Amino acid sequence: MTWLSLGSLALPFQLNRNAVTLRDHVSRLGTELTTGQVARPEKVLNGDLSPLNAIDSRLTGIGAFLETNALASGAADLAQAILQRVADSASDTASRMLAVSSDGTAIPTLRAAAGAAEGALDDLSAALGQRFAGRAVFSGIASDTPPLPDAGTMIGAILPSLAGWSSTDDIAARVMSAFMDPGGIFESTLYLGGAPATGPAIDRGVTADALPTAADPALRQVMAGLVISALAGSDSLSLSEGQRRALARAGSETLMASAAGTAILQGDLGHTQAQLEDVSARLVGERDTLRLARQSLIGADPYEVAGQLEVVQARLETLYAFTARTARLSLTEYL
Repeated sequence: MTWLSLGSLALPFQLNRNAVTLRDHVSRLGTELTTGQVARPEKVLNGDLSPLNAIDSRLTGIGAFLETNALASGAADLAQAILQRVADSASDTASRMLAVSSDGTAIPTLRAAAGAAEGALDDLSAALGQRFAGRAVFSGIASDTPPLPDAGTMIGAILPSLAGWSSTDDIAARVMSAFMDPGGIFESTLYLGGAPATGPAIDRGVTADALPTAADPALRQVMAGLVISALAGSDSLSLSEGQRRALARAGSETLMASAAGTAILQGDLGHTQAQLEDVSARLVGERDTLRLARQSLIGADPYEVAGQLEVVQARLETLYAFTARTARLSLTEYL
């Protein structure tokens, strides 16, 4: 028979309440030791949470801006790589067409170079249609669709406008007009993208520059040069051998002239890349500073917390031992 007095009836409840309190302390101190932050910031800050809330709000904003910045940087890097690819292709094609434009070049050789120019136009169309994060980089606001059709479609759209023209200068001028004139064949038929998209917000009050589109004049001039070069070997035009060589030379000259515009476009994009990099570095620095400030407000000293945890655990173990001992008390042992 267990010995109990009237006063001892309350003892188990008191011991249980103390155990619950100590377990709560152990849990809280364990959390503080793991996270390095106090579990009750309002107590440490005397109820004034406004500094902490301001820091947390800015940290959340910085996180969102850094994510946007990373996406914008990735798109800009891809666009820069594509522009370099276009510039290299234009330079190679210009050299090739210039080589076959000299007197004495066999027509099969010229046709092969013209075929390579059409292939370069196809490659340009595919390159400018590349996507980043599911968005066509050079399509502007119409980012769900590639900006250009294939080379065959482009050349096919240009050919009707050349009917009745036999002079190589006239043919080259008509092709340039088709690509460069406002409301011309390129704008009305060939360009499938939209207007330049607004650059994303990469910090408070800071917006990144918009990426170029495939409708940029520098890229249009490259396309015109490639089309002129491809037409030099086309059976759709009734041209003499001399006219074909002259058209090959015109294509080469157009591509060479496009180099300056492409370089300017690359420089502008390089400025955007530098802007994104600078803003990202500044945001990372601000984020690290704010994290230190936050830690100074609600940080928990790991050594102090560890010491408190040992004390509370010892008290809890003592309580468990005392509880077990009182539970074994009996009249026989008492007598």
